[in-house]
Amino acid sequence: MKRIFAALLLVLMILPAVVACTPEDVSAPDTSAVSDTEESEALITDKNAASFWKDTYKDSEKGIDTADKVYSLGVYADGVSLGSVTEAEGTDIRYLFGGNGYTRAVNLPEGYCLTLPGGKVEADFNLGALRSQYFTDDYCLTVTYENQNPYGANQHGWDIYTGEWLTEQFGDVKFLADNNLRRTRPVVTDSTEIIPGYSVSVHSITINLPLKCEMPYYNIAIVRPADSFEYFFLFVFKSTEDMSEQFDEMLASFTEIDRVGTPVNGQGAYEVTIPETWNDETKAYYDKLCKQDHVDWGAFYEKNDDAYIEWLSSEEALDHDMEVFMTYMHMGWYDSESTFEESIKERAEKHAGGNGFNGKPVLMFTYQWTYTNNAANGDTPMYDILRGKMDNKFRELAQSLKEYGKPVLFRLCNEMNTDWTDYCGMLSLADPDIFRMCWERMYNIFQEEGVDNCIWIFNPIATSCPYSNWGNMLCYMPDEKCVQMYGVTNYAMNNEPEQDSFEKMYTYVYEQSTPYFDNYPWCIGEFACGAGGAYQYSWSSQSYIQTELGRNEKRQAKWIEEMFKNFENDDEFCKRIKVAVWFSANDYASVDGESVITNYLKLDENIPETLAAFRKGLAEMKEDTLK
Repeated sequence: MKRIFAALLLVLMILPAVVACTPEDVSAPDTSAVSDTEESEALITDKNAASFWKDTYKDSEKGIDTADKVYSLGVYADGVSLGSVTEAEGTDIRYLFGGNGYTRAVNLPEGYCLTLPGGKVEADFNLGALRSQYFTDDYCLTVTYENQNPYGANQHGWDIYTGEWLTEQFGDVKFLADNNLRRTRPVVTDSTEIIPGYSVSVHSITINLPLKCEMPYYNIAIVRPADSFEYFFLFVFKSTEDMSEQFDEMLASFTEIDRVGTPVNGQGAYEVTIPETWNDETKAYYDKLCKQDHVDWGAFYEKNDDAYIEWLSSEEALDHDMEVFMTYMHMGWYDSESTFEESIKERAEKHAGGNGFNGKPVLMFTYQWTYTNNAANGDTPMYDILRGKMDNKFRELAQSLKEYGKPVLFRLCNEMNTDWTDYCGMLSLADPDIFRMCWERMYNIFQEEGVDNCIWIFNPIATSCPYSNWGNMLCYMPDEKCVQMYGVTNYAMNNEPEQDSFEKMYTYVYEQSTPYFDNYPWCIGEFACGAGGAYQYSWSSQSYIQTELGRNEKRQAKWIEEMFKNFENDDEFCKRIKVAVWFSANDYASVDGESVITNYLKLDENIPETLAAFRKGLAEMKEDTLK
């Protein structure tokens, strides 16, 4: 194997110890081979390594078998780099022991050791409760510990989980062909030879024509104890060149050790960066949102029926002029492209045009990277976004939104942390960083085009799916400078015998989100409580069965009444919510070739008790606001 040459190592080993970084910040050593004599003269043992070293950490094959063979030391406590020290305190302790051409990573709370290519590797444990990331200039490795399989800790449950949520897409040749991806070597399935005592599956894939993607080579491994289905480790290794051989060596170095402590996130509250380029109207509206102590309401209207939109605000219906007008736009519909002028402009001018002060609704523009209404059938625009093929499309959209002029609540690619959107992690090689890179690319294009009126909203769904650490919403969060508002979504489908209250559902959202998004104004990007459809899916028969349309209306109305009481009482979990948008559109499914309603969410005369509860709540909230 190639080793690190002496002169460069002499410089690197006397630098401060490893610190957490992003891929752009990473500096990697030259790994050119040199003579053993030169290496022995250049390498200097880190004097603090012995304070933390244990024989259970060793990798004799790669020469990291004693503290004397450790030439750089990185100590991390609760996600924060301490540098090379002699003591460390915290519930989450991790080490990077830099050897001669390799680094031994030790993760105590998740209980593993791993030898990485390069004697000087850096790490990011900001989301240490979810993932560990290791970097050089040449590669990025993400390791996650996964134990959230809901289907049972047995072969049957394992097959369902992996087939549905891990390998369904990147294990499919059609997915690869549709997205211009290519296997670089055959798939390895359930091998017990790579790591003794473990079942290992490996997928090696490259993004063809990467252009704007600096690390297009992927090696993905699923590693679990051969005799157990309780948990597994997911390795996502991406690199500038094909490093399959190094990846295999890394996998072979994996060992489990006793778990000590609890993994934690070092990430604190994200900071809000207000774009200097915003126009005065947008600045004023955003400032108003941040300071107001009430909720602005909006609705998504089924089929954008003009007559229905006007009716809903009438005295007969809600008797309330909505403060927000929410729209959706896809990149296109199968073979046709979508533009703001053709899809949104006329409705925005007719039903929106607000700035927060002129009495008109503010436009909430939801834009999605999909051509199939999020069928998640294996085709995603994300790879073409990375290739730069969508740059002109994004520039045209940016110009259209800038021309619109009024403030825009720009909700980009909501519910990314799911298994049903065309930009979810299942379609990005189990690497949410691809979503992040696409978001940041689009944001930068908008900045280049001088867009001065868009407030960017990061809007995951409350419960991440697939159930996993790798797919958690925080793994999708782009650079904080690219987000000015936090969106939340949690639906009460209300089909089961019992339904959680608005308070319980959004207290959950509040508790999981506040540590990270406390500095942002929040909006409920979309939500609703269902009244029940004419058909309901039966998991036992795996088919739709006919039921009574609107059968749960009373419970739906009560849910809404209690929701408004939560806002009226200024409950803690409500205080950050500045905008709430009801999804006033029914759910449908095809049964025997006919489109049928599977849940009633639309506010109309068919659910009069619900409509009355909503009207009453809005009226009382308005009175409180005017006091």
